[in-house]
Amino acid sequence: MTALRQAIYSPAVFNVGNMEQAKAIILTSEDNATDVRWEKETPYLISLIEQSIPLNENSVVLDYGCGIGRMSKALIDRFGCSVVGVDISKSMRSLAREYVDSDRFKVCAPECLEALNQKFDAAIAIWVLQHCFDPKATIDQIHSGLKSDGRMFVVNDHHRIVPCREGWVSDGKDVLALIKEKFVGEYGRLDDSIVGQRVTDCSYWATFQKSEAV
Repeated sequence: MTALRQAIYSPAVFNVGNMEQAKAIILTSEDNATDVRWEKETPYLISLIEQSIPLNENSVVLDYGCGIGRMSKALIDRFGCSVVGVDISKSMRSLAREYVDSDRFKVCAPECLEALNQKFDAAIAIWVLQHCFDPKATIDQIHSGLKSDGRMFVVNDHHRIVPCREGWVSDGKDVLALIKEKFVGEYGRLDDSIVGQRVTDCSYWATFQKSEAV
């Protein structure tokens, strides 16, 4: 990975033509192949969310960086909640409607989120914040969309991995420090028997609550 200097942010990598292409971008092949990760990690992450955030059929959840709706679908199936998915990719959003296939799901672009005038009980951001063009703006947007007692569940890489024309690069921004400006959290290490050692070593999961100091 090269240092980000004059590299130009390019989200084109998230433009996909079908479900299989989307899955390969959402969960890259690491210790486990994409399909194995999809099958094993999805229910595992739902169990972590269930342990730390109370959700039910009355809850409204923001799935930021929803992709094709992997976690949105699982949340609806498990809790009967409503989910608003947000994603930068028009093609991912289109596929999400098909994949989730639920009246409890809607999806929009990030710039359209505020127009919904919706306050969320919880938010999730799974393998997303390390890729955002402006993580501070993204974190601020999630923070403002949550209710005063809302919680955010995050799975993130320890380092930035930014899609640019020059490839995947790092701009050196500390995403966790940016989150801590708005939230206080409890942290955990992903189970390597489920996600694989490589993923465990490079990442963390956490549940955050709005900081009283903000």
